[in-house]
Amino acid sequence: MRRLFSILFLSLLTACAGTVKPEPMAEAPPPGPAKADAALPGVALEPEILYNLLLGEIAGQRGQIGVAAATLGEVAQQTRDPRVAERATLAALYAKRYDEALQSARLWTELRPHDTEAREALITALLELDRAAEAKEHFQTLFAAEETRRNLDQAYLRAAAVLGRTSNRAAAIDVMQSLVALNPRLASAHFAMAHLMVRGGDLEKALVSADAALKQRPDWEEAALFKARILLSQKEPQKARAFYEAFLNDNRGANQVRLNYARFLVDQKEWQKALEEFKRVADNVPDDADTIYAVGLLSLQNNRLDEADKYLKRALELRPQNDQARLYLGQVAEQRKQYGAAIDWYLQIRDGEHYFEAQARLGVVMARQGDLAGARRHLDGISVQNDSQRVQVALAHEQILREARQFSEAIEMLNAAIRTVPGDKDLLYARALVAEKLNLLEVTERDLREILKKDPKNVNALNALGYTLTDRTTRYDEASELLQQAMELKPDDAYIMDSMGWLQYRRGNTAEALKYLRRALEIRNDAEIAAHLGEVLWVAGDRHEAESVWDRALRETPDNEALNGVIKKFKP
Repeated sequence: MRRLFSILFLSLLTACAGTVKPEPMAEAPPPGPAKADAALPGVALEPEILYNLLLGEIAGQRGQIGVAAATLGEVAQQTRDPRVAERATLAALYAKRYDEALQSARLWTELRPHDTEAREALITALLELDRAAEAKEHFQTLFAAEETRRNLDQAYLRAAAVLGRTSNRAAAIDVMQSLVALNPRLASAHFAMAHLMVRGGDLEKALVSADAALKQRPDWEEAALFKARILLSQKEPQKARAFYEAFLNDNRGANQVRLNYARFLVDQKEWQKALEEFKRVADNVPDDADTIYAVGLLSLQNNRLDEADKYLKRALELRPQNDQARLYLGQVAEQRKQYGAAIDWYLQIRDGEHYFEAQARLGVVMARQGDLAGARRHLDGISVQNDSQRVQVALAHEQILREARQFSEAIEMLNAAIRTVPGDKDLLYARALVAEKLNLLEVTERDLREILKKDPKNVNALNALGYTLTDRTTRYDEASELLQQAMELKPDDAYIMDSMGWLQYRRGNTAEALKYLRRALEIRNDAEIAAHLGEVLWVAGDRHEAESVWDRALRETPDNEALNGVIKKFKP
């Protein structure tokens, strides 16, 4: 409010100081019909007017909005200046002095009969004074001036915004119902009612109005998106899914709705289906950098490396400054064992928020090329600024040592890192996994339970502990409880399904084990999942399918330790 009154005071001094007529450039005339509005008055700056202007200005600056509203209201009546009337109205509405607001708003509207904001302020004052019938008349005046449907669409949405701000909810609904009755076959009228109902928290009636809007305009994406948001606000994801799919089935080119459906699927952790929807949008709008990038990320998430490479490169063409795309392209190259290409991508990131991570990944790739000592020197040479970066470097060191099977050195390094950054969940998780390789199961369980004590919904810790208890002990009931919690949090996670399948196998439930493991491999083509599925199939007597599963996995990851170990176990 302070800046509002400062601008007001300076503009009035400019317009009123000893003049008989306003300066020509004091205010540009409104477009269209507003040309007929009253001209700015030529009023001498009498001592009383000047005093009241100063009083209003100082009161406004001190937060005494009621005093400002009353004083400026008097000046507005004296000068009949529409600018003062506007400021007096807004101040009175802000101070909830609705009788004064009504008086100033009537003057403002009289002086500027074609000013939409003036009439909306007048309507607000009338509604707060429970004079709904008069408010309806003024809305009808506004609507009568809107001749095209586009203008009416905007008029209805503005009406919903005005009505949504009033404290007189019953009057607001009554007025909006009367406005909808003016154009019952206009989709935007029902859409505005839906907005008003959402503002008031009545989601059921909002849904009814959204359906009415879509009945009039079945292909209206904005209304469809609004209905989907209502359903999600009602915590009805299945109904939202059904609506998305029905709408898209009838409107295949509705890209905005399809994008929102794809994001919904991401929220539901349905990566594969989300990828399919994003790809449909990408086919329709091949130059949309955000969509192309999303397809690349989801392709990487689903281990579809060729598609990830293709779409991330295209995203980079569309938006060359996207260093995160370079980072992910480096990861794609790593997974393909194209280490030279990975280094090239990481070296292209020369500064910015992704530079540090690129340097950490560069160390890992150097080690994978065989230069373990050089990789560690590189990581030691990275300048760290905070604990987050210290953790990131430590995890890169851990990965290098673990992949080199130097587990003892890895756990010593992690011990030192945890002393520096005590309680860090990522470091504890990494140490738990390394400890398991060293048969230090007490350390593994202790670290994972410490994570869960701080973060009971940590899915990775739940799954890791559940799998460890399954694979290395006979504490199957505890494992089952942990894995059930993980599955409730991420029902379509391939690794959790793999753990659950392995638990069923260990308990002798072969049919259940196969169900989980087949679904896990379907979601994510992973060598260790293939190793588990092949073992269960072999033990169940289906050796032909077991060999088929193993052979497919070997073609993609011929050096995977778990896969080769299980094949050697059953096919020595």
